[in-house]
Amino acid sequence: MQNLNLEQLKAATAAGGVTGITLRGDGAAFVVNVHTQRDEGILVTSKKQPRRFADPRKALQVLRGAGWSECRIDATQWRPEERDAEKVARPDRSAALKAAHEAAQADADYDKWFRAKAQAALDGLKDGSNTPYTPEEWEVRRAEIFARFKGKQAA
Repeated sequence: MQNLNLEQLKAATAAGGVTGITLRGDGAAFVVNVHTQRDEGILVTSKKQPRRFADPRKALQVLRGAGWSECRIDATQWRPEERDAEKVARPDRSAALKAAHEAAQADADYDKWFRAKAQAALDGLKDGSNTPYTPEEWEVRRAEIFARFKGKQAA
C-alpha cells in the first residue's frame, strides 16, 4: 500500500493511473482509499498520517478538486457515535483563542477609554471649561514640546 498526498493524487489522476476511489469508514471518520493500476493507496496529510474526514461532504469536495466526480463509499467500519471519543484536545489552539479574546477585550477597553476622553473634551468646549488654543498659543506649545523631545534625544 502506498501513501499519496493531495498533489500526488491529482498528478496520478491526470496521468490516468488511478482506477477508482473508495471513501472507507474508519471509526467516526472516513479515509480515502485510492485504487491505482498497480496497487492500492491511501490519501495522507503532509505529516504522512491518513487524512481523516469527519464529514464525507468535505471528502467529496476535496476529491472533486482532484478531478474525481464519483467514488464508492464503504461505511462498514464507520462508527459516528465514536466522534466524541476521537476528539483530540488542542491546548495550543485554546491558548491562542484565549490570547485573541484578551486582545479583543483590551482593544474594546482602550476604545471605550478613548471615546470617553474625546467626549469629555468636546463637552468641555461646549460648557467653556476647556478653551481651544489660538494658533499663536499652539505654536508656542508645539515649540516647547519639540524642545523637550530634542533634549531627551540628546541625553
